[in-house]
Amino acid sequence: MSDKYLMDSHKMLWHPDRVAAWKRGERIAPLHMDVGLSKGCNLRCEYCFGALQRNTFTKGKTVYFPREPLLRFMRDAGTAGVRSIALIGEAEPLLNPNVYDAIVTGAEAGVDMAMGSNGLLLDTGRDGERALEHLKWIRFNISAATPESYHRIHSSKDFATAVEKIRFCTTTKAQKNLSVTVGLQMVLTPNNVDQVVPLARLGRELGVDYLVVKQCSDTVDSKLGIFERLGTYSSFEEMLKAAEQESHDHYQVIIKWQKITNLGQRCYNQCLGVPFLLYGSGDGKLYPCGIFFDKEEENYRIGDLTQTSFLELLASDRYMEVVERVKNIDVHAHCYSNCRTHSINEYIWQLQNPPPHVNFV
Repeated sequence: MSDKYLMDSHKMLWHPDRVAAWKRGERIAPLHMDVGLSKGCNLRCEYCFGALQRNTFTKGKTVYFPREPLLRFMRDAGTAGVRSIALIGEAEPLLNPNVYDAIVTGAEAGVDMAMGSNGLLLDTGRDGERALEHLKWIRFNISAATPESYHRIHSSKDFATAVEKIRFCTTTKAQKNLSVTVGLQMVLTPNNVDQVVPLARLGRELGVDYLVVKQCSDTVDSKLGIFERLGTYSSFEEMLKAAEQESHDHYQVIIKWQKITNLGQRCYNQCLGVPFLLYGSGDGKLYPCGIFFDKEEENYRIGDLTQTSFLELLASDRYMEVVERVKNIDVHAHCYSNCRTHSINEYIWQLQNPPPHVNFV
């Protein structure tokens, strides 16, 4: 099946100006940023990678990116030339009471805004409508299709609430004729693969634009118990293809086949994609990768957006020091599987390491 959103690849081909500037050695603004807004979560999903990034669940609910620095950052991102920001991260963005103003401020600054959330706390009044009016897409993280499986996988009895919030988005989109894309995301594990076909059918029933099924990221030492089981993903092919068959003209079931089947392997030897994609943690700190929210945090923290403006951090010596430090990491031994920068790194590595006879197109 086709993937019109290119979720299993990258969109670097549509940004040749930024790539060319980077190749000339210029300091560039990132094309995209993944930005957390809180350090806590109201769920405890069985596959939570945020648990490895200082997501402290209930304990962290009161720790979030403060209002004024957050809105300053949104305005600075637009000024710098950041083209998109996704409010996703190690925890739940809707725990931040300033999330709706951040979405509007970012969009008004010229940044394409998006949000990934479990959706349980989404406002169904004017704030929720404002969000949908200013977001390019909203994605609900859900890996279960029944109350029983939702409780098993997400440790919550709020399945009905999740469905209600998804319906609010699809209904509001239709009533207001909004352009926002509404999607679902399933994190596929050997423990929940039985839910992939029922969830594909649920997404179709709810009227969302897509369901994307992605691999479960894990560290190479298998802290979540998934990396050592990636070989089992090949046995899921029949169920995944059955889920794809639920697609129709206005609804896509997108399977990230490349990442589901690559066993967490990389075809590049360096992480070169940092200048194109930066990460913000839920307490307002800036990093080259989400894994450093906890691991070697002091060595890889670019700065603190609650103390220093984004424009200052981008212009700082510290920023370039971190970019260079990341290049020296052994990506095969130390990086987690199928990181967010993975597809960008594949593309950049090819640009920097061309094959012979490139003129024979």
